[in-house]
Amino acid sequence: MRFRTTILSLAVLACTAAGLLAQSVLASGTKTPVKITRTPGGNFELAESGTGVNDGRVGLVSIWGERFNLLSGLPSGMTPEGTAIGPTAVADAHGTIYIVIGEGDVKGASSTPQQVPNPNGLSSPIFSSVIAAEFNPVPDGIREGFALSAENIDALADGNTLTLENGSGESVSLSLLVDFRDFIPDARLRVRQANPFAAVVVGSLTADNLTELGFTGTLETANFLGHLNPNSELGQKLRERTVVYVVDAGMNTITEVAASTGRARVVTRFPAQANPLFPSLGGPVTDAVPTSVVVRADGTLLVTTLGGFPFAPGTSKVWSVDPATGVATPWIEGLTSATNVLEVDGAIYVLEVSTNLLGGAPGQILRYESPTATPTVLAGGIIGGTGLAYEPTRNELVVTETFTGLVKRIALTP
Repeated sequence: MRFRTTILSLAVLACTAAGLLAQSVLASGTKTPVKITRTPGGNFELAESGTGVNDGRVGLVSIWGERFNLLSGLPSGMTPEGTAIGPTAVADAHGTIYIVIGEGDVKGASSTPQQVPNPNGLSSPIFSSVIAAEFNPVPDGIREGFALSAENIDALADGNTLTLENGSGESVSLSLLVDFRDFIPDARLRVRQANPFAAVVVGSLTADNLTELGFTGTLETANFLGHLNPNSELGQKLRERTVVYVVDAGMNTITEVAASTGRARVVTRFPAQANPLFPSLGGPVTDAVPTSVVVRADGTLLVTTLGGFPFAPGTSKVWSVDPATGVATPWIEGLTSATNVLEVDGAIYVLEVSTNLLGGAPGQILRYESPTATPTVLAGGIIGGTGLAYEPTRNELVVTETFTGLVKRIALTP
């Protein structure tokens, strides 16, 4: 059993636990929001998985709560358990964003713990993929946005690059960066499905690149201009040096995808872990189920793992991953159901989707002074929290509630 198949019980919860810090609503009415990312312009890109009828969307949410469409008509399918899965995350490179599409309806119903492919076929050809979307103007400046048709999706699946324009003079160029295998054979589950769930972009020009291109400005300026205009010489060189790290909750992997070619390489594969509740509940082992990824200043990655069924307390973790070697080291242990992690001014914030998944309890945000410190509960009563971002101008955390459709603000200072 996976994260996406078990948080359903949270959909019927009322907010029964009061948060320790005040929570206010930044935006409402979204359709199954998953991850949220702050843009260079200070807004937020929100991945909405939709309702399961290919109505996934990536939207822009301003710091005042205004909502604008960036790209709609994205894949969205229902799992056998009734969860809508479509766009799950956005990795931002300013002019270009990378849209992560989850598993959708690739899996069929099964009366056993073993998994089977959907016998009715898939409702979209590009589930479990990453779409590269190059906007003009940059996403912060898009106000009308674009809607994809079924024909557009088929064209992307065929490897074509699409350019869409609207009446406001805005445009977007779309291509399928990588399409992961929907299934691989698995000794324990029969087949294992891909479910890309989070991503982050990493890449920077070097001093040698600037010399080669005859650019006399600073590296910071060059990187900004390269991200702003991906088709410039700086932008093309920067794309060659850029990778997208994709977390796959189904395959239990972190995959490095080259932004210039789409070549994918598995960096880390999290092994199955012992189930401390066996034989009373569940099998002898369970999956790690990675759920988020952020990059630190030193280039290492922080990755949360939820832990699979039966979600025993203490099996969820935050890992430090060296992307060069793939070595994953537990960084924070003893968690219950981690779905995101952030570092802000030396403090560490961990989002948990629930304090008791099988009991249908709401989630919380924990604050750590250090990875080994005893945490404090910063906010509770969060219903299906999956996405977490930081807003520095107001010193707030921004969290998505998958089942309420709310995007909430939590002030870190009174």
